[in-house]
Amino acid sequence: MKVLADYIIRKHVPDRVDPSLTKYRGNIGISQGWISIIANLFLFIIKLLFGYVSNSIALITDAFHTLSDLASSAVLIFGFRMSNKPADEEHPFGHGRAETIAALTISILIGFTGLEFIKSSISRLYSAVDINVSGVVIFVVIITVLIKEILARLSYNLGITIDSDTLKADALHHRSDMWSSLLVLIAFIGVWLGYPKMDAFMALCVAAMMIYSAYDIARSAIDDLLGKPVDKDTIDTIKSLAKGIDGVHSVHDILVHRYGAHRFISLHIEIAEGLSPEEMHNIADSVEKLLSDEMDADVVTHVDPVTLEGEEISFVKEIISRIITKFELKANIQDLRIVKNHKVESILFQIPVPMEFKEKDHFRRQCSEELRIKYPDCHIIIEYKSQMTMRQT
Repeated sequence: MKVLADYIIRKHVPDRVDPSLTKYRGNIGISQGWISIIANLFLFIIKLLFGYVSNSIALITDAFHTLSDLASSAVLIFGFRMSNKPADEEHPFGHGRAETIAALTISILIGFTGLEFIKSSISRLYSAVDINVSGVVIFVVIITVLIKEILARLSYNLGITIDSDTLKADALHHRSDMWSSLLVLIAFIGVWLGYPKMDAFMALCVAAMMIYSAYDIARSAIDDLLGKPVDKDTIDTIKSLAKGIDGVHSVHDILVHRYGAHRFISLHIEIAEGLSPEEMHNIADSVEKLLSDEMDADVVTHVDPVTLEGEEISFVKEIISRIITKFELKANIQDLRIVKNHKVESILFQIPVPMEFKEKDHFRRQCSEELRIKYPDCHIIIEYKSQMTMRQT
């Protein structure tokens, strides 16, 4: 369904413009929501009608699974409309997380519907009910399978294009409805072959799939609300862009907060300590402007002046790096500065360590002992920082 996805994007986004930008993605999501509502309303009516005609609890369950899709699409539209609203006094970071709340609401709707149909299906297992299966009913189910697969692919393609977890969740919901319709088809084949209980068993399977889909969507939405770590590709992109600015030696302590499509990024950049305050400020401004333009983000940059040249720097780095390896720390030296007049007076640096690291005193003692072999009167200052984790893509 990439062709239809491309058509929707062309309708809302100018040529060669990123469709994931905040001002475009909302309209794309709303368009997908209305397409889903119209399709699901049609499917709900057809499934419910033929479910009652055939007296199939599996098809009726599947009809209400489709109805939950319709409700979730309405919630999706509401979420995208809310996320389109600009920041205000009560919501200074905008309304982007309305998308995530919409996804969580979708999961609740799906979960409760699934629980209700588990009860209905169990009741049907213990009762004798005649089920009327015809070629027309089977044809209707096949058509619903095809339509739901089309909707799932459309939602997923748009979700990937505009980087929307809400549309990806909607795609998962459509896909689960497609699989549930296939289970209904299996139920009808079972009834046709003389196994009427197959209808109730397949209804149970459909309901279980609904509950699992609800759990999967809710888990992702809650992760977003609690603040899950950013993926490695995003971190690498930020580092690459920042280091592309003349004067930036290294980048670390990158934090990314997402509010829907909009990002708030903070980072530390290491700059040669000999530069003037005005030069450092200009470099930081250039980093902020580049990241803001490229990533549709508000950016805050902290400047760390570091020692980049001198006969001592390689020696100090070699000792610290060797001790880092010995303690099995997956970290780089940060904010290294060497203060000296006629001799080295102070060595200052930071080390990112995991939360569970318990050997800070031992690490500090070993660094101090080895560095003071060459610099006996040197003051060693080590600052430990919590190591940020990243999601792997």
